[in-house]
Amino acid sequence: MSDYMTKTLAELSTDILADGIIDADEVQGIKARIYDDGIIDREEADFLFQLNDGVSGKDNDSSWQELFVEALTDHVLKDDVSPDILDDDEAKYLTEKIESDGLVDSVELALLVNITAKAKECTPSFNTFVLNTLKAAVIADGIVDADEVEMMKKVVYGVGGGEGEGVDRAEADMLFDINDATTSKEGHDSSWKAFFVEAISKHLLEDETSPGEVDEAEGDWLIARIEGDEEYDENEKALLENIKANAKGIAGKLKFKIDMFGV
Repeated sequence: MSDYMTKTLAELSTDILADGIIDADEVQGIKARIYDDGIIDREEADFLFQLNDGVSGKDNDSSWQELFVEALTDHVLKDDVSPDILDDDEAKYLTEKIESDGLVDSVELALLVNITAKAKECTPSFNTFVLNTLKAAVIADGIVDADEVEMMKKVVYGVGGGEGEGVDRAEADMLFDINDATTSKEGHDSSWKAFFVEAISKHLLEDETSPGEVDEAEGDWLIARIEGDEEYDENEKALLENIKANAKGIAGKLKFKIDMFGV
């Protein structure tokens, strides 16, 4: 343990990366070192990113991801300048570090999701980056699994994303993009359909402009999204059924479409 406390971070990085993986003992040593003074400074954050880039995709101990996410979340959300808020400097730092190697791995994605879920506020550019990154990760294999649904829930319902716990248009568009890209595949976790219906319904029925109702502008957007791929899939039909059952009013063309399809 003394080596972890006395060596420079550069020396530690060389030692830890020598075999290409990070094991549980190394995680404990890293954690003791970077939390020795109770804070994670920028040099230590750089150290963590350097380590992760060096072992990305390898058979690391699961505790490595846990430490990486915890420590870097603390770095940006437990600082003295903007506690609990991801400010412009912090958002730029994270985005640049994550994009620097041209790959967003599962550890970095977990970090993005965690920050969005825990921050009281994030910059619009960071929220966009998270949504685009998450969308790309989910559609990569065409299958939406339970873990991916949980990540989407944290991002969409997280306080720091978009309109906070509400579902904004960018988040709703992300969900439709994922649905359109994965419609033809089988094997999705059942929670995906339930979440898709719930989140889009919240976007339409829990807004400030027309709460409880789908106004004409919302209806036009929904029609365009559903018919964009020229197909009414099962998730979209379930969404329409839920809206019909729960909306106090449905305006414009959407009501006609729902009546026409006999939903």
